[in-house]
Amino acid sequence: MKIGILTYYGDLNCGTNLQAYATLLAVQRRHPDDHVEVIPFHGFRPPRKPYLSSATPISLLHDWRRMQQYSRFKRMHLGVTDAKVITDIDAALQFIKNRNYDVIYIGADTLLELDRLPQGSNDISAYWLSPDIKARKVLLAASCKNTEYNTLTKSQIEKLRASIEGFTAMGIRDITTYNLLSHFVDSKRIATIPDPTFSLPIDYSHIEQYLRKNNITIPKRSICFHTYRTDTWCKEVAHYFKTQGYTIVSLRPAPWADIALNGLSPLEQLGVYRYFSLIVTHRFHDTIFALKNGIAPLTYVSDSSYTTTLGNSKCSSLIEEFDLYPQHIIDNPSQLNAACFIQRIEAILASFDSHKEAIEHKLQSCAQAYTDFLNSCITD
Repeated sequence: MKIGILTYYGDLNCGTNLQAYATLLAVQRRHPDDHVEVIPFHGFRPPRKPYLSSATPISLLHDWRRMQQYSRFKRMHLGVTDAKVITDIDAALQFIKNRNYDVIYIGADTLLELDRLPQGSNDISAYWLSPDIKARKVLLAASCKNTEYNTLTKSQIEKLRASIEGFTAMGIRDITTYNLLSHFVDSKRIATIPDPTFSLPIDYSHIEQYLRKNNITIPKRSICFHTYRTDTWCKEVAHYFKTQGYTIVSLRPAPWADIALNGLSPLEQLGVYRYFSLIVTHRFHDTIFALKNGIAPLTYVSDSSYTTTLGNSKCSSLIEEFDLYPQHIIDNPSQLNAACFIQRIEAILASFDSHKEAIEHKLQSCAQAYTDFLNSCITD
């Protein structure tokens, strides 16, 4: 069989690329005798640019290294050398149709979102596919991000219904996507499954080699920040924890950080989390990678565009799944201030060790649940 994986990849987001890689590995294990490939298609041009805020000649050199490493990762690990950016939805669907797949796995990440369509559009994205594509179609830990049924136009509802009826199996990643699909099919047909990165093993040799080559030592008491340049509270929070004896690490250039690690490849970044005591992040996959490395996350939702009208988000769903809600998440953007972060971080550092055993069991069950769904959702 010819099997395609329709997913996001190719930008400079570690989580985006590693979820694609984890999906590819899992599907290849499921179909060892078949041709499996990441579909060389983007519905938009993946952003690829250096960090320009707080940039220095050294940080720009590291960014150049990071961009080169991500390009290499796409070629060597995802097997994609000539991806097409096709923004016209009909042309994109025709491109996928012409590749004559027997099976298409759709996921993971937020590729079912509608945010990337032009404002006021009555269409749905090509990532939902269409009835004209006759391959067996499986949703595999896909997410619609913040899309809600009551925000859809009549035309979008009709198009979604036609596409959803063609799905052989539906494995989705979060409650928001479950709620959306429940308007179209019996909820018994929908399975909530973990993100594919739970099934991805960590090879620490990549980060060990990077740190050794660059003569970088990360002290045991370190706190990492992965934030936006507009997060003005970071400087005050970082300064406070420096006074408490912590080394401050940032995954983007930041003048208030002791160590900036903006030159990492995806596989290097996957292993770097184990060197920290805690990470403060707005990213879903940072949260997963922190848990996989046995460290504490404090995840924040930066603005309301990442949540539904009910206050749900992919990050809050993840934190709840690991019984870390509400301490490990700040999901109210009005609370994004230095005092709140300092209080939360201190509380988490004091209590996280008591959660580690339960988290390890949950990590194992998530990896197994993902594999079990993949093995059961389609027959050869």
